[in-house]
Amino acid sequence: MKSTMLLSLLKIKTTYGNFPETVRDITADSRETHEEAVFAAIKGQQTDGLNFVEDVIKRGCRFIIADRYVDLPSDVGLMVVKDPSKTAALFAEYIYDFPHESQTMIGVTGTNGKTTVSTMIHNLSMALGKKSAYLGTNGFMINDVHMVSANTTPETTRLHKRIKEAHENDTEVFTMEVSSHGLKLGRTFGIDFDIAIFTNLTQDHLDFHNSMEEYGHIKGLLFSQLGQDVKKHKYVVLNNDDEWSLVYKDMTPFETISYGMDSTADFYPSDIKGSLEGFNFTLNTPEGSFEVNSPFVGEYNIQNLMCAVISEWLQGYDIEHILSAVPEMKAVDGRLEVLDPTLPINIIIDFAHTPDALRKVINTVKPFVKGRLICLIGMTGERDSSKGAEMGEIATQADYAVFTPDNPANDDPNMLVKLLEEGAAHDNYVSYTDREEGIIHAVNKAEPGDTIILACKGREPYQIMENYVKVPHRDDLIALDAAYRKYRSEEYVDSDSKI
Repeated sequence: MKSTMLLSLLKIKTTYGNFPETVRDITADSRETHEEAVFAAIKGQQTDGLNFVEDVIKRGCRFIIADRYVDLPSDVGLMVVKDPSKTAALFAEYIYDFPHESQTMIGVTGTNGKTTVSTMIHNLSMALGKKSAYLGTNGFMINDVHMVSANTTPETTRLHKRIKEAHENDTEVFTMEVSSHGLKLGRTFGIDFDIAIFTNLTQDHLDFHNSMEEYGHIKGLLFSQLGQDVKKHKYVVLNNDDEWSLVYKDMTPFETISYGMDSTADFYPSDIKGSLEGFNFTLNTPEGSFEVNSPFVGEYNIQNLMCAVISEWLQGYDIEHILSAVPEMKAVDGRLEVLDPTLPINIIIDFAHTPDALRKVINTVKPFVKGRLICLIGMTGERDSSKGAEMGEIATQADYAVFTPDNPANDDPNMLVKLLEEGAAHDNYVSYTDREEGIIHAVNKAEPGDTIILACKGREPYQIMENYVKVPHRDDLIALDAAYRKYRSEEYVDSDSKI
């Protein structure tokens, strides 16, 4: 891509120095720059890209985008613009030759369910014979190949690069989680979504947004940014049980399809029967009623599955054909996931870290508990502390609760567990400032027939500790290690499943 072409894309800018004749890459990460890359010096919450400009130049980069002037060598081109992030997204589309155009782009937003819905769509797409990509909390996947991703919705240049990688692997559908952070910070600029899905909106991220009203309207950007060109076939999938859907349907000119738990929705279930092995139900649709054998547990996973089915139906697949693939789908990692069903206790891990999500998990599991229900939850550091007491109250709907920190960062772990204790509805709980110790205690406390819910982290592979250091941590591996030592001490072997 010629630099003169990129420079011509913006009417308002100021340029200094000399730009390279051509470039083939763009990044906001100074460590990824090279002679043929554009560096977008984006100012974030914790760092300013211009702080790394010397390192970028040492790596050979000669094209820099920034929001203000800095003195640079004359052989380096500096382009000063109002919004480097938005400019970077624009440049990325041109440099990578609009890779989203060859793929069906699906964006999933909401407080809870983004990962589950996106992963279900990814798995269904592959089951239907398509090459598929997924991007979100659980990382980046091209078909079955898994890669780590640092953010639910990555910084804009990295996001465009992921879409390019998927395109180069001939993927037909790209499904991604779209977080409120990503929308507010403009990380999805330039992405032309074909299907936009809304799961729900409940309290979360009020440390980042000023109010629930702002949080809700930021989520709505996904729908309003679908554009006005009705010659394009685009669709909006909305949760009929959430009042915010009434707002979102008015933000787009495109057709809306609703799903929900009663007959006022376009897609809704009936005759629901379930266990911890899965739920069966009748799916009622505009094309008739169909029996569904689902390996997923809980009514909210019925809603998540409906989203996935609708997304495939909107791409032209027959509903009966879609549903034939559902029984073979795997559980979504860390989402209401039952660990090793051969153990005499049930250990369930889930990412639930909001009051609404935790309440749904407990209500889903309770009917199938034979003994006691033990619930372990964590309070996240440097986040919205107002939900702490409510989380503690919900956790004590179990027979026994364990309170721990969750990614404490620079907050005092003692303070975090006290926030949970403030809401406890009974005294049958214990607090640990070390999450691993809390998990081991929960397993040792359990007796055959009991069920343990380990909430808030799912399979997240780290704890964020002081000074934002990421320390390796896995709830599932810690719990299984403790359970095997307790119940299979003679046959336990120190293997790859142990940290």
